Amino acid sequence: MKIDMSAKAITNRLKTVNQLRKLCLSLANSSTGKRIRKQFAANKSVKRTSDALGR
Repeated sequence: MKIDMSAKAITNRLKTVNQLRKLCLSLANSSTGKRIRKQFAANKSVKRTSDALGR
């Protein structure tokens, strides 16, 4: 399988990753996300998310 490494393809992938990151952080900041962060504060993945959100 050949990966398209053209400037346009790379830009599109970076835009997609940025959109997915914003979506993930938005979901983590939802009421359910806040409840999970509080309930599982000792979990390493949850702590990383909280740190990314600045909390």
